[in-house]
This record gives sequence, structure tokens and C-alpha cells, in this order.
Amino acid sequence: MPEIEDYGITVEEYLEGLEKGVDVLELRRLEEWGIPTDLALELMRITPKVANGTATPEEVVRGLLIMSPPLRKTK
Repeated sequence: MPEIEDYGITVEEYLEGLEKGVDVLELRRLEEWGIPTDLALELMRITPKVANGTATPEEVVRGLLIMSPPLRKTK
């Protein structure tokens, strides 16, 4: 069973984020992984398109570039 991470997000913060269209927990997870906030938000917009097959080739490449080590801050 995977370990549960505590990102210090309250239920209220999570719900406020959802109202704005942002999954705050996913955003924090990506930030923890070393992806800067602006790129994490961009990746969060691309990922559903990749999953449902509507992403353009450019979006797929952009998502891969965002997740690659050069754009991530390494710990």
C-alpha cells in the first residue's frame, strides 16, 4: 500500500481550489516532485487531454518536457 503524503492542505483550501478548477493536492504533489507551479498547472491542463486521446502531438511533447529532469528542480 502506498504511503499517504501530508501536504498540509485543509479541506477548505482543497474545496476552494476545486471551485477555481485546480486540484490543490495534485498541484502540491507535482511541486514536491520539483516541477515549478506554473509548469505544474500547465501539465495539469495537458494530462487529461493525453488520457482521453485529444492532446495534440505538441501538447504531448510539452508534457514530457515538463516532466523531464532539466525542467524539474532536483532535490
